[in-house]
Amino acid sequence: MKKLVLASFAALILSFSVNAEVLPSEQMKNTAWTGLGAPIDGDPMYYGFTDTFQARFDRGKFTVEGMLNWSFLANYGNDGDVDNFFFGTSNLNPLAMKYGTRNATTRAGTDKVYDKLTAKLTDADRTKLAAAGITDYKSISWLSYLNDQADVSNTFQDSYYVNFFYHFTKNLELGVGTKLNWQVGPAPRYGSWLWEADAHVRQGGFSTAYDDRSGVYGQTSSETVSSYKFTVDAPGSADVVGFVPYANKYAKRALGVRFVADGEVLELGAALPNGFNTDDPAVNVGAKFAPFEWLLLAATLEGALDNKANFYTGATLGMKNFILDLYFAADSLFTDADNDQAYGTGAAIKFTIPNTRIVIRPEVGVNFFQNAHYDFAWYTGGTFELPLSKQLGLNIWGSFAQGSKDDRWSDYDATKDWDGGHIINVRPELTFEYSKHTNFAVYFDFEQRTAFDGVSRKCWSTGLFWTYTF
Repeated sequence: MKKLVLASFAALILSFSVNAEVLPSEQMKNTAWTGLGAPIDGDPMYYGFTDTFQARFDRGKFTVEGMLNWSFLANYGNDGDVDNFFFGTSNLNPLAMKYGTRNATTRAGTDKVYDKLTAKLTDADRTKLAAAGITDYKSISWLSYLNDQADVSNTFQDSYYVNFFYHFTKNLELGVGTKLNWQVGPAPRYGSWLWEADAHVRQGGFSTAYDDRSGVYGQTSSETVSSYKFTVDAPGSADVVGFVPYANKYAKRALGVRFVADGEVLELGAALPNGFNTDDPAVNVGAKFAPFEWLLLAATLEGALDNKANFYTGATLGMKNFILDLYFAADSLFTDADNDQAYGTGAAIKFTIPNTRIVIRPEVGVNFFQNAHYDFAWYTGGTFELPLSKQLGLNIWGSFAQGSKDDRWSDYDATKDWDGGHIINVRPELTFEYSKHTNFAVYFDFEQRTAFDGVSRKCWSTGLFWTYTF
């Protein structure tokens, strides 16, 4: 019966739901970057360069858009330094290169947690372990996964995207693609696409194994992609954890349909995510309502009909010189487990200082977890924008994040001072609009990461972006 309902729903949405959103209008655009820096536990080095070409074409009722990245980038060895440079398409970008992931993994830095534990093991700890029949810390289930490396899975990008859209009318649209980017409402963000000049860390830079680029996990045409199904990063599984995804994008790699009323007063959409199958069905739905110029309300359900669905709701209030964004996420809903859900809530305010051209956007977020042993995590950050002249501008991003900890760490002397860790990130940038087609940006990105066990690491990068719009 469930399969029949889902098949009927799929047929229904194809008969209904306006514009491609990665590029806002018909154009061709090229973004080139080159940079250097010092990754985590590595020496200063040249990172290489990337080039990202995008194009969108509108022909009658059809829109086609795509992107392809190619690069010549440093390949890190186990010591964190460059082994060689490699050419080809890549899911790396300036933000990901800063960390220095190794051996095609998503982790950066040298894992030092067990060396520190062994050194700090006290007689009282040994007595507790012996009484419990435990020979070492790795035998304790909630310590067996310890790793104080940075996990930067959510800084990786697709090396390409291709989207096709058919506009039944100016309000009704069918889309199929690898990055539809249909989103409603505000949420924590990178600032720009990861290959662009304004990209910075999201949610303060929390480590996470979650990669939310593409949608549902599935083996389709021999291509495995990432999953909307979120699993909480346990405290101690990476240096500073506490990330919670916001499902305000209801169509990523998907087949979708949406209706957008004139003036974008109302949007209703639904999508079948990549990997959909009749044994484990999932449908994403989204809605946006903007009854007034100063008010927008939005909600989505990612993975409806699945027992690990993610819910999102958000609102935007204000106009022009004062805009307030509010958002809430509840992930891994409807499962049988009683300790796997995650929640996030936050806000951002964007305003212009009176009698100046300075624009400031502070934001704050708190993430908390159903598992009673996991403490909440929080972050704060913001952007500062100052036009220096008609062509020159200064943008600064800064953030601080405090990670989640496990209250069972206090049971042992060797772990009782672990605090979840914290991250400090600062990224100033100068932009120069050379012409209506050409823009340049130069930046410096510094990050200090102190892991839950006190191991402190830093990384930095600097580079040049050149963006040309044809």
